[in-house]
Amino acid sequence: MKWSKLKEETIENIKAFSISGILVVAFYTLINNVEPLYGVFHAIFVALSPFIYGLAIAFLLNPLRKIIEYSWLGKTSLKQRTKKIIASFGALFIGMIMLFVFFSILIPQMISSIQTFLSSFEGYVDTVRNFFESNNFLSEDLLKTLNPVIDKGASMLGDWVSNLASSLNAILMYSVIFAKGVMNFLIGMIIALYILLDEPKLKRQTKKVLYALLPEKTTEKIIKISRLTINTFNSFVAGKAVDSLIIGILCYIILSFMSMPYTPLISVLVGVTNMIPVFGPFLGAVPSILILLLVDPFRALEFAIFILILQQVDGNIIGPRILGGAVGLPTLYVMFAIIIGGALFGIFGMFIGVPVFSVIFVLVRDFIHQQLEKKKITVV
Repeated sequence: MKWSKLKEETIENIKAFSISGILVVAFYTLINNVEPLYGVFHAIFVALSPFIYGLAIAFLLNPLRKIIEYSWLGKTSLKQRTKKIIASFGALFIGMIMLFVFFSILIPQMISSIQTFLSSFEGYVDTVRNFFESNNFLSEDLLKTLNPVIDKGASMLGDWVSNLASSLNAILMYSVIFAKGVMNFLIGMIIALYILLDEPKLKRQTKKVLYALLPEKTTEKIIKISRLTINTFNSFVAGKAVDSLIIGILCYIILSFMSMPYTPLISVLVGVTNMIPVFGPFLGAVPSILILLLVDPFRALEFAIFILILQQVDGNIIGPRILGGAVGLPTLYVMFAIIIGGALFGIFGMFIGVPVFSVIFVLVRDFIHQQLEKKKITVV
């Protein structure tokens, strides 16, 4: 009996050492082959990019598809399959219209605003310099020090624009990249349509594979986490998208009434950066104020006051009504998630950090509650 037990322990130890050795070798191989592996993963990513686009588009359009299917067509006498088909095509059509409006109206205005700003940059620099000189904001010695710096910056920016405009190779390269991106996006839209149409079937097939390959408890945990993740991201992304769209439109309308320079450019900047919680409004406001500061410092002050009021309205009225408890995180955790996400993955990390941390927060909270219940401990 003792020999049998010793034999089992020996086998387990051998297994543990073997697995540890394999992991060490695998880690060493990975470290010494980072570049070739990166090339392999990059090639796989490029090959799968239409499917990635399709999944992303389907994910973004799925909330709209559900609204059309269950709210708009819910009380009709149409068959469920017919409702799903109409809703899927309808969501895709609305998405295409929004993209068409964005690229045909806003993008040309943004390009025009950028071109005007770049062509007038030197004049704006002189305006700012004259403004400070005439109002005695800076000492003469400091102005003498800053003038060469300002002139050098203006010269560098002008050279960069000239080189970019005259570089045929760069234009061709970006044209090819853009064409590939458009092609992948169009294929992705077709894939997204199939995903939206066959969503229940795809879910069933995925569950079958998981139950067949994994233990039942593990599969149930995976399904639970997947459902939580999808619901959290859906609520957050859809809510922030609607909120940011409203803010961008309000910004455009009010700035147009104020005859503010570069209204399309600033409105898009404010709307897009508003997708990032907490820090987003500042990321959009600061460059906008700097642009307006070059044009007219008093217009920059007007915009700063306006954006402060707009963000207060968004934070206290619009945002809570649209988002509600989309992520259910305390403000401190939201800031923590944004800072960590931004440090790891930049702007994209700042955006996805909140829903990712929200999912982790819920899972950890549920685990802690379960452990406390097992120990029959009540914490007040």
